[in-house]
Amino acid sequence: MDETGNRLPAGILLLDNHWITKSALRNALMAADGLEIVGEVADPDEAAAVLASGLAPDIVVFTEANDPTIVLNRIAEGSPAWPVRAVMIGGTGIPAALALRCASAGSLPWTTSEQEFVSAVRLVAAGHSISSRPRDDDGPQVGRPEAVHNGFALTTRECDVLLLLAKGYTNAEISAGLGLGESTVKSHVQNLLNKLGARNRVSAAIYAYETGLMRPDGAVRFSA
Repeated sequence: MDETGNRLPAGILLLDNHWITKSALRNALMAADGLEIVGEVADPDEAAAVLASGLAPDIVVFTEANDPTIVLNRIAEGSPAWPVRAVMIGGTGIPAALALRCASAGSLPWTTSEQEFVSAVRLVAAGHSISSRPRDDDGPQVGRPEAVHNGFALTTRECDVLLLLAKGYTNAEISAGLGLGESTVKSHVQNLLNKLGARNRVSAAIYAYETGLMRPDGAVRFSA
């Protein structure tokens, strides 16, 4: 929160050594409300040095251009007090053992849409982990949340709202966390309640857990 009581944007440290992918990630993040790039580095050593210098971003975003084991270990070694929150794009993702050592973590495939990428960054920056759901054809992948009831699929944004609602967030907190107006959040809540046939927020939260969209440990399940 700033001095006026408004929630500050989530600070992002962008890690990548290819200017094309870094530019694409930068453009998507800069266009999103509630997110702010506070630093850009090319390798894990630079990331560790920046964090050790006192910069305290909310999340590190990187791609398969850098080995996740090296990235996260270097960050943890250089800034052991910093709660590691990280999103990785491409490759096989952040290894499960490493993800468990993070405050929150998520892995996304290159096929992820811009909106899904931004939503994932917001969720992980807010402390929610994203885990993949196995598919029968080609193994674990990550993509949009799977939430369908009575033939009505929730939109990506409605899933974002549902996940935070299931965590007990108020409309005002969801508004601040997703960078949306409170009236917009109210509309999303009403729409998802109607689609799910849920009487109230509690029923919707129960749905999120029963369907596996939200796990009991607070992690979020995404499916391609």
